[in-house]
Amino acid sequence: MKNLLLVLFVLSTFCGCATSSIPTKEALVVPADRIFRTEKLPIDGNARASFVRDTGFTGSGVYQNLFINGKKAAALNPGEKVEFLLVPGEYIFGAIPTDPFGTHALNTIDQDIKAGRNYFYRIQTDGNSFRTSIQRYLPEAE
Repeated sequence: MKNLLLVLFVLSTFCGCATSSIPTKEALVVPADRIFRTEKLPIDGNARASFVRDTGFTGSGVYQNLFINGKKAAALNPGEKVEFLLVPGEYIFGAIPTDPFGTHALNTIDQDIKAGRNYFYRIQTDGNSFRTSIQRYLPEAE
């Protein structure tokens, strides 16, 4: 009986937890074989967008697939980051977990990207609904 109570406590602890943000400088870089947007742009006249996936147990068994304007750009593990140079303009960024059963929806955010600016985005998973979201944030002072 004690073992059953311990298992139930551990499961309830993990299931109720959302993921946690990680400082950008501590996140690992996504390996090149999981980066699908490979166009090379000059730094001048463009913007830089960094995407960081939270750490934590919730959803950690699958990749979070990052989409830029409807095209798969990268697949991130927990605690990883990827950066892209983007031509200024309107963008729709989205994230969805790897899902062979089609039970998750692509969650998106639209952004107007300006030349010469740096943008930071957090990919997170809610522990109660397992819903993925992507949000813009201000990075910590480095």
